[in-house]
Amino acid sequence: MHFTRRILVLVLMLFGLYLIVTSNPARADQAACEQIRTACKNAGFVLGGGARDGLLLDCYNPIVQGTTRPKMASIPLPNVSPQLVSACRAGKDSAAVAAPASAALVAAADGQTVYDPNLNVTWLADANLAGTQTFGVSNINENGSMDYATAVRWVAAMNALDDGAGYLGHKNWQLPTAPAQGSSCARTGRHGESFGFHCSGGALGSLYYRSLGLREPDTAVRIPTNTVGPFNDFQPYLYWSGSPPADPKQGFVSFSFNTGFQGANVTLNYLYVLPVIKGKLPGTPPATDKGLEVNPDGQTVYDPVAQVTWLADANLAAKQTFGVAGINPDGSMEHSVAVQWIAAMNKADQGRGYLSQTNWQMPETVSPDPTCSIGMNGTTGYDCTGSPMGELFYKQLGLLRGESVAAAPDVKVGPFHDIQPYLYWACEAETAITACLAAGPADGFEWNFSFGNGFEGTNLLANDLYVMVYYPGSPTKTPTQ
Repeated sequence: MHFTRRILVLVLMLFGLYLIVTSNPARADQAACEQIRTACKNAGFVLGGGARDGLLLDCYNPIVQGTTRPKMASIPLPNVSPQLVSACRAGKDSAAVAAPASAALVAAADGQTVYDPNLNVTWLADANLAGTQTFGVSNINENGSMDYATAVRWVAAMNALDDGAGYLGHKNWQLPTAPAQGSSCARTGRHGESFGFHCSGGALGSLYYRSLGLREPDTAVRIPTNTVGPFNDFQPYLYWSGSPPADPKQGFVSFSFNTGFQGANVTLNYLYVLPVIKGKLPGTPPATDKGLEVNPDGQTVYDPVAQVTWLADANLAAKQTFGVAGINPDGSMEHSVAVQWIAAMNKADQGRGYLSQTNWQMPETVSPDPTCSIGMNGTTGYDCTGSPMGELFYKQLGLLRGESVAAAPDVKVGPFHDIQPYLYWACEAETAITACLAAGPADGFEWNFSFGNGFEGTNLLANDLYVMVYYPGSPTKTPTQ
């Protein structure tokens, strides 16, 4: 991919993520990680060196994250003790981070807006207004999600409402902003860009961490127990697959049961897991049709089209960890933890395996998949029915692009309502009260923030995310920029 912007270029896709992970030196793993960076520097690697002898891309990331070195790299890696690497890795996302200083949100008397003194902006209290009010803008999904271009048009329509007076009498509504760099972020990309957890420098991150007092990887809104066809406890969020994308640097392929989008995520993000077994379980009745068939135990479901057997509990990890550490109480986990959890399932019950099965695994994806709506080496986009999760979403459950497998409850989160525990669009800008830059952090990408776990990254413009808006200043004052 060719970049046309300054060195602060980010190529990370949350569904299609291009960031190589490094550590934030302000975190608790500072000493160990800093020693590794120093070893790289002493070996001749240069900070900002890009794909040829760059300190981060060619040395630090391969040592700490195990990523593949670029072919252009020429300097040998320095000798770093496994204990030092383990210490750096152990502290990366586990160290406690103090809550940022915060002033209280101020809700308007009518409850429609919320003044945020931490950012000097006034939020719309309805965190998913587009789900009920499109302002005549097309391409907005019924659940309120939309691609980035549509989000820009929707905000413009808000400002043009009532003959230019604007929605609620304001015509300077805008998308939340995110800076290219933030000292609070847990990770740094190959060009120095900040991303990951703890990013409280952007508007949405400030709202999540500071004003609402949430902590990663907790969701802003818990999903009640539900039934979706023969499944239970489905989460309208991202689920891990066991397959790497065409470019291993992107992490692992993931699938959204909120919108039907298939992409990729870096491994140190928190997603859910729906275990599967290839083929039909021995001793179960033969398939009689192409629809889902619940096995006699009621705990597994056979898909005769994908030829896999699903676990009926779509969030078993929230109830059963099998002794594996690192699983969030809501059931989400990093990919490496997911691998451990699946292995523990197969060893459960004194080696007989969970439900007497020892072949559980994460779903796989095919590449290329000609059914996918976006190129990206054939693994990205909507309508990806060549793999089990896409086939389940679109064919067996009969869902469409932009439909959620389960609706989030419209509950109050502080003074806000209808926050979706999923990804929200943001745009690049230096501060919350400055206008969005015309170009995003990388060609074809813009910023996003997850109210499902507090992760900030970027996303393909063609993906469908949710929209929150604010206008700069308090309800009575407009700030100077």
